[in-house]
Amino acid sequence: MKLTRAANAILGRSSIGMLALRSGRLPLVNPAVFSFAQGSLWMTTSRYAAKTIIAKRDPRAAFLVDGGDRAVLLRGTLEVSDPLNLSNDIRAVLDGPAYFLGMAGYALRNAPFVAGYVLDLARLPREWMPYNRVVLRLRLSDADIVEGAPFPSAQAARVPAVPAEVSRRLAGVSRGYACWMEGGQPVIRPAFWEVDRGQVSVAPTSGRPRVGSPGALVVESHHRFRPSLMVGACVRGSFTASTDGASIAERYGIEPSQVPPVIELKPERVTSWHGFAVTTAVPRGVRRLRVAEG
Repeated sequence: MKLTRAANAILGRSSIGMLALRSGRLPLVNPAVFSFAQGSLWMTTSRYAAKTIIAKRDPRAAFLVDGGDRAVLLRGTLEVSDPLNLSNDIRAVLDGPAYFLGMAGYALRNAPFVAGYVLDLARLPREWMPYNRVVLRLRLSDADIVEGAPFPSAQAARVPAVPAEVSRRLAGVSRGYACWMEGGQPVIRPAFWEVDRGQVSVAPTSGRPRVGSPGALVVESHHRFRPSLMVGACVRGSFTASTDGASIAERYGIEPSQVPPVIELKPERVTSWHGFAVTTAVPRGVRRLRVAEG
């Protein structure tokens, strides 16, 4: 699939995007280093990673590359190619040079991340070792330029149900990402966010999820080349009700009229990561509700 000049320019300025997959009812969103070549988006991950397992069950995926004032949303189907799987190797050969050119482009474009990965090699868990990595290829069905926004610095906000170090590192991150489902496929948008007494408020820069629909908020602290120093959290749940933008306006120090439409996200599960360590927790309020319901 060919992209517009504007979309290519945004992809060329960025090296990390947000990959969204449908994990049962709730979407799961993770950052991923990427390259775009041969009409597809290329990534690598562990064969034991959640995204690998999910993609094999339901390959529908979305990938957002944030360029600041504008972003590119790519959607399509995700293929998993495992070098240790003979059928995958045969498929790569039959695909012609696309697979090999795609991976060569990935390695060249992301050389700093490859070098950072090597620096962390002695501390890598076994499942993230090079021999346990697979290739993810997003075959595109559509691509859209979506509205972004300037995100001023923000007051601290605590992501619920994450380890203390993750909470501290994410407290001042102003740019979040909202995800929801449209037509059976994930949609991702840059978003303002706030957490007040466990209540999560989300204001996507464009688009709007339906009340009652499943969704997610992702907050991430990138590192330029060290995967082990990346920290983030994906709050998953259901969008429950519209609300005013007063709390978000206060957090960002802007006028309420500058805040896009706000909707509340009721957390059900929170997945967080600090480098290669990943944890998933159920917020305390949800645990109490489940106990009360028996």
